[in-house]
Amino acid sequence: MNGVNIPEIVIVNSIGVLLMIYLRMTRIDNMENRYAGEKLFDILIWITIGGCLTEMLTFLIDGRLFPGGRVISYLTNSLCFLGTCSVGFLWCLYVDFRIYNNIRRMRKIAVLLVMPLIVESVMLLINLSGAGLIFTVSESNVYQRGSMTWIAYLILFFYFFYSIATVKRSGKNSLYLQFFPVFYFVVPCMVGTIVQGMLYGISVGWTSVAIAFLFVHIQIQARNSFVDSLSGLFNRRYLDCILSQFKRSARRQLYGIMIDVNDFKKINDAYGHSNGDDAIRSIGRILSDSVTEKAIAIRYAGDEFMILVQAEQEEAVLEIMERVERNLKIFNVSGEAPYTLSFAMGYSRFDELSGNMERFLAEMDEAMYTEKQRYYEQSGMDRRRKREK
Repeated sequence: MNGVNIPEIVIVNSIGVLLMIYLRMTRIDNMENRYAGEKLFDILIWITIGGCLTEMLTFLIDGRLFPGGRVISYLTNSLCFLGTCSVGFLWCLYVDFRIYNNIRRMRKIAVLLVMPLIVESVMLLINLSGAGLIFTVSESNVYQRGSMTWIAYLILFFYFFYSIATVKRSGKNSLYLQFFPVFYFVVPCMVGTIVQGMLYGISVGWTSVAIAFLFVHIQIQARNSFVDSLSGLFNRRYLDCILSQFKRSARRQLYGIMIDVNDFKKINDAYGHSNGDDAIRSIGRILSDSVTEKAIAIRYAGDEFMILVQAEQEEAVLEIMERVERNLKIFNVSGEAPYTLSFAMGYSRFDELSGNMERFLAEMDEAMYTEKQRYYEQSGMDRRRKREK
């Protein structure tokens, strides 16, 4: 209890809770909780609220003797350590998804990124036996840091630096705009962690996380203007910025795939516009799961979509188209919707010598319509066969 200012701790952590409640209510008003990235952010908000309340409780009961007090101290301090590590882990996933907009990619890196979290969880479980690895609680219910507390800090800082590296790595790909506010989160969190780590009794760790998330939320609104609210894919505005940036950059191989949904009007007519909106959302998931790190999926207009691919060889484009077809088939076979989906796809390569973006888009569109015409011709033949039978 020496050097601990309880009123200050209560006030600071209460501010953190109020900030997160305000942020959560703002996000409900803006209907931002539909997609994987937004769900991750919501989970981070709730963990931060829990962290502020739990840390407040740990200081309130520290050094106080009452039945079960020592057990509660072990549990609350363990939850604080586990919570901070979980925030670092989920933050890395959130950063990756908001940059690449790819659930399949996010799940793959989650398998690797979760390993430090598992290590800390195992250490905390061992610590509950009184081993004193991360911290100890004396018989008089006083918290003390353990010999391996530094490992918990090392894991947290690993997650911080990994998120920075993710943003920096994406900057090497000309298909991604550089505006993700990673430092608005990392810097306040690092400062709060260092201050609390060096000066026991000062409780600023979780509140600094709350402030960081508020900064990120404010800054991320600019990025939301580049995302289609229905499909969750990048929108036409993002496409225009990328193409403009690409023209100014050093020339690289760029391919484009134009995608049109066959008979989309029939989905709206037969199943209603709510199912039509659901189809757009399903298409967004299909395309985002199909692209690679060197490609982005875009909702071009209405039921037209586009995938831009930065690749040296045409085979990379064909592989993505095959992946789209495979994911489309999986969706149709699953029967999760009353309708089935069909795509007409065509691709073209950007001519680096002419630098003509209008021609690039026109050739892509023409290749797609050639496939669409084949679809309608085949559909007409199928209908005639049915009538003849």
